[in-house]
Amino acid sequence: MKVISNRAIFIILLFLSLKMPAQEIVKLLPALVELPGWTLTSEPQVYADDNLFSLIDGGAEIYIEYGFNKVVSVQYADPSLSNIQVEIYEMADVQAAYGIFSITQQAKEWTQQFGNLSTVNEDYISFWKNRYYVNISWSSRQHLDQPLLSGLADKIAQKIPEKEDYPDLVKAFQSLDQDKKAIFLKGNLALSNFYYFDYKDVFKIKEAVACSLDGYHRIIIKYPDQKTALEILSDAKQSFSNNKRFTDVAMAFQGFSCKDNKGNLILARQIDNYIAILVALDNTVSLVPLMDEISQNIENSKK
Repeated sequence: MKVISNRAIFIILLFLSLKMPAQEIVKLLPALVELPGWTLTSEPQVYADDNLFSLIDGGAEIYIEYGFNKVVSVQYADPSLSNIQVEIYEMADVQAAYGIFSITQQAKEWTQQFGNLSTVNEDYISFWKNRYYVNISWSSRQHLDQPLLSGLADKIAQKIPEKEDYPDLVKAFQSLDQDKKAIFLKGNLALSNFYYFDYKDVFKIKEAVACSLDGYHRIIIKYPDQKTALEILSDAKQSFSNNKRFTDVAMAFQGFSCKDNKGNLILARQIDNYIAILVALDNTVSLVPLMDEISQNIENSKK
């Protein structure tokens, strides 16, 4: 009888330990037994870490910025040979999954049809649930009247454990965002996808919440302490002064104001351990009262 060495056992166990995480995310895909008449046009492929660039070359950086673990990608064919692409992204935590949903779907209408939040139209469904971000879309379609995407999204959502935990920063400013889409930002790339200031990370963003409101954008960035916020705001003012995209850089109460290259007024203010930034998209919008409301909200939260 052949004896397996300790080294061989170690290698086998290591291989199994590496495969287990991939097996867990694959289990979120509906099995063919749950989809009578369906087939897989390709086996599920799992991409982790930098391998994500193989799946979405040119768009992987923002997933990594938020905190990406792995993604499983697969194509199904229904009985009429329509093809559906499914991608399930496992993010580092619930907040990262909310964040990547919020920034990639910021221009779409949000519903609670699937998972915690979703965007739904006849071409694709995206949703956030727990630490997963899911995309389901047509690769080809034979029939327009069959709700195949909805059925598939529902099966996947049911397999993901329940957990609704919005980022603390989003929850902290919910009173300012009545029924608005709060975009959670985890770095300068995410900020640039919301509103572009500079390719440089002038605001040193680690955590921020942004919202598009009536006639203006609002961005609130959190820092570990007041001193850090003050220093970063001072450096940002100098950076804006040296950047030809911005004009009329001037001191303002606890911060500065300027105009971008489209003539939009920008007001930035340091408030405790936050920097709040308002960008007026309509020249009739008065930013100072809006900024005062943010200041009051932060002061009340400290009491």
